[in-house]
Amino acid sequence: MAWFDRVELFCQAILDQGREEAQRLLRQARERHEALVVQAQKERQAALQRAQATLQGQAQGEARAILDRAHLESKRRLAQAKEAMLTEILQAAQARLLAFRETPDYSLWLHRKLVDSVSFLGGSRFQVKIHPEEGRWVHAQLLEQVRQETGAELEVGSDPEIPPGGFVVFTVDQRVRLDQTFGGLAARREEALRTQLAGILWES
Repeated sequence: MAWFDRVELFCQAILDQGREEAQRLLRQARERHEALVVQAQKERQAALQRAQATLQGQAQGEARAILDRAHLESKRRLAQAKEAMLTEILQAAQARLLAFRETPDYSLWLHRKLVDSVSFLGGSRFQVKIHPEEGRWVHAQLLEQVRQETGAELEVGSDPEIPPGGFVVFTVDQRVRLDQTFGGLAARREEALRTQLAGILWES
């Protein structure tokens, strides 16, 4: 074989080898591309699933938050309704107590409460403050009955700031007071009254 032909064949072999190498690299590139495409699809799918899970979690979380807020709002409104009902009942009771003053039993109640107050505080002289309306019932005859029973002297004075119904007793030095008005009696027992009323109204 001529030298030229050998050189040609050698060059052709190099070219063929280069072509084969190029084809091999191309196949590898295609395979890698396909693998990357598959991997990208998998990652995209995984990301989509994560996103969906996140959205579902957020939706569920928002739904739970909405339900929690609705539940709290329902409890708040129920509590407000109960409080309004209790207040209405207590106000009605106060009105009934004021109406009680128009009955014969009110004078008996005042007598008993005055005697109890004097005995509780101890002493021989007291000041009794009443609302101006109470002068109809807290009069000299009642005070004399209490004096005869207890030996205590009672001085009565009216004060428009004292709520109607009942009275307030002060020791002569003004250091101790005993509120026996309807409002004072109710205030001292308000919590117990509310609990009792709630039990009657809503006890299952």
